[in-house]
Amino acid sequence: MSGKSMDVFSLRDSIVAEYRKFATSFTTIHAEDIRAKVETIYGEGRFWPDPLLQINPSYRHGANIETLIAAGALDPRIAEIFRADGAPLNLYKHQEQAIALASQGESYVVTTGTGSGKSLCFFIPIVSAVLAEKRGTGARRTRAVIIYPMNALANSQLEELDKFVANVEGQRPVTFARYTGQEDSEERRRIAENPPDILLTNFMMLELLMTRQDELDRKVIGNCAGLRFLVLDELHTYRGRQGADVALLVRRVRERLSPEKLQCIGTSATMASEGTARNKQEVVAGVASKLFSTTVDPSHVIVEELERVTEKSKRAESVKSALGPAIDAGIPANITNDALKRHPLAIWTETRLGITTTDANPAWHRARPRTLDEAARELAAEAGRDEKACRDALRTLLLVSSLPERERTGNESASYRSFFAFKLHQFISGAGHAFATLEPPGKRSVTVEGQQYLPGDPDKRLYPVHFCRECGHEYHPVRFVSDSGERTFLARDIDDAAPVKGDDDEPEGDDDASADREVFGFLTLHARDAEFTFADREEDYPEIWLDFDAAGNPRIKSYYRNARPRDVIVSPNGKVGSGAKAWFIPGRFRFCLRCGATHSTSARDRTRLASLSAEGRSSATTVLVSSALRWMHGHDSGLATHTRKLLGFTDNRQDAALQSGHFGLHPVFRTLS
Repeated sequence: MSGKSMDVFSLRDSIVAEYRKFATSFTTIHAEDIRAKVETIYGEGRFWPDPLLQINPSYRHGANIETLIAAGALDPRIAEIFRADGAPLNLYKHQEQAIALASQGESYVVTTGTGSGKSLCFFIPIVSAVLAEKRGTGARRTRAVIIYPMNALANSQLEELDKFVANVEGQRPVTFARYTGQEDSEERRRIAENPPDILLTNFMMLELLMTRQDELDRKVIGNCAGLRFLVLDELHTYRGRQGADVALLVRRVRERLSPEKLQCIGTSATMASEGTARNKQEVVAGVASKLFSTTVDPSHVIVEELERVTEKSKRAESVKSALGPAIDAGIPANITNDALKRHPLAIWTETRLGITTTDANPAWHRARPRTLDEAARELAAEAGRDEKACRDALRTLLLVSSLPERERTGNESASYRSFFAFKLHQFISGAGHAFATLEPPGKRSVTVEGQQYLPGDPDKRLYPVHFCRECGHEYHPVRFVSDSGERTFLARDIDDAAPVKGDDDEPEGDDDASADREVFGFLTLHARDAEFTFADREEDYPEIWLDFDAAGNPRIKSYYRNARPRDVIVSPNGKVGSGAKAWFIPGRFRFCLRCGATHSTSARDRTRLASLSAEGRSSATTVLVSSALRWMHGHDSGLATHTRKLLGFTDNRQDAALQSGHFGLHPVFRTLS
């Protein structure tokens, strides 16, 4: 019986639909023209665009571990530890190159893609060196420190290393421990008293180990004297001020631990993505040399080498005439790897969407990610078929080929690997703010681009729009500026702090025409509809604002008089005197002129008024993760043979988070908050 793939396209559509419902639920918009424009922008998918499709390339294979042991590059016991399916690991070419450099005592950086086994590029040579040193001396000390940018990565790598060392029965040949601040005092004491061969930590904890006077911490760092290896995983995360901090930390490590020859190793999937391989190596070598305080030669920057999985003698150009018939025939659900290897659509997909060559870079390298629609249009132009048929064919090919061959065919002796693995990169953002010109409804321009002026018309300013949470009436946070008799409303951020003296100033009146002043407040255009009845009458104000005289006549309390809205005439360039009628509310937002909703608490104006999106990063992450889990549970019957793993991160360092967060599935779907 053939297997059933996880339809990641359906998963994406489900997640985006739920997120859109969530993100658009915060704001009620009363004005028809603003509401229509915002709905159009949402409909264009601006904040959740089509996902980028990326085919995972196949890495060039290198020597196996036994060959490297025979050549003297690895300790013999490595074959017992690093095994898969009962046999020593077969390595990729970049892993083989890393092991060769490590055996020569060189520092190096590995810059291959996600899922290329970069961790083995340092784990294997470090374990090999530890085994060799322990065979020569019984001294117990920490010989390698591996620094991760996130504790989640350290935890994951701890499990990975434990999995390999568990292949050896009896006493463990190498020891390792995590020391990241998650450990209790008992575990810290155990690490101090029994120094592990390999210590996994983060740069902040290593900084504390170097500076704290705690007895256990001093002992842990003391056990690292004569350190042999220092690894910075995810090297690209150490930039700017943090990069400078880490570079100085490395220098202090060298001075404090006095290593005879410290080998520095870095890994990164994203440090250099443009230019030729040589250019990438030079750029990365320069950064690594500064971080490690040692010369890293460009030739010691290991780049990925890719190879074809489809028929090597054919490319997209040579199968062009066969594409149309192949699309018409469809992709059988039980297709074998041999058939996929020769299939015209698979050949086109690999050499157009997966890997490519150029005159500037003739070696196979990753193709530019593109959306499914972009790929379908390109295929339609070459195959002579309509875009829908091409889109469906590509989608079917990717879903079928992402299954292991044994699941596709039901043949237990077939390969357990997928033919193509692919990813959908879905980028999601909050809608932020709307911006509008100060023109009557129906004539004003509305956009979500934060700019000072309307593009192409410098006589029209753009103002951020916030909405009453009860009725959706629109308000613009502004600064009223009076400068040498010229009075202007300028846009401001709703969180800007008002001047110490300003809320008591008035924007109108002949007596202030020559005064220079600045008043913070809110501006709203006078609405010409039956529901908007505010006219600055006492009865238009909330009851809490009013006192009553002996005859029962209302009057504004003295406390609120300076917060009373003023009617103004304002032009699209913000100048007072001509244009549209509007109301200026000085100071904080206190009540809605349309519905009368009153705010008397100390809440911020951002809380009193809504923008297009008000979700927090943590809430957005929760929605995305829970949506994915609901979809998975709803499609459980078809995923019984898959290992499902979902990690959600609420972190502004998305590049670091994504390296450690993934579904344990092919294809991979990434969520961004």
